[in-house]
Amino acid sequence: MQGAGSEATLAALLARLVEERQRVEQLLQQVQDVLRSASPPAKAVRATNGEIAPPRVSPLDQVKGVMTATADLRVAEGNLSAERVAKLFGVSLSQLAAWLGRSRQAMSKTPDADSLQPALSYFERVARLRLMTGSDAEFRKWLRMPHPEIAGKNPLGLLAAGQW
Repeated sequence: MQGAGSEATLAALLARLVEERQRVEQLLQQVQDVLRSASPPAKAVRATNGEIAPPRVSPLDQVKGVMTATADLRVAEGNLSAERVAKLFGVSLSQLAAWLGRSRQAMSKTPDADSLQPALSYFERVARLRLMTGSDAEFRKWLRMPHPEIAGKNPLGLLAAGQW
């Protein structure tokens, strides 16, 4: 009978987790709505390959706590550093370069190049989840765990597959 009790406990915990996730998503939506109404949206820019790149500034960038959560990923001049992103995500610079379609040598030479910023900004947004996990180690653990919200896949696997 201990198995049935464990299953019931697990089911109750999963239900609570789903409720908490919905609550957090609602709060994030409210924050985005407030920020959207408070400032004009950033314009999308064309990347060098002609594709539309994500805006360099998102509404969440205006929230001090969110910005400080990823300040360690930026160099003194303000650009994101591929080296720092790779370290946080627990991958090699070569692996990150492959995901971004760049050579390791180019990324090693200028890890904070302007041309890398649109792609690295996506990783920065993912890295903001450290606010929820509490530590870099827990964040890396979260990246490697399968999640039912993404069809039982792990976020790092999706990043590696280019499913951003």
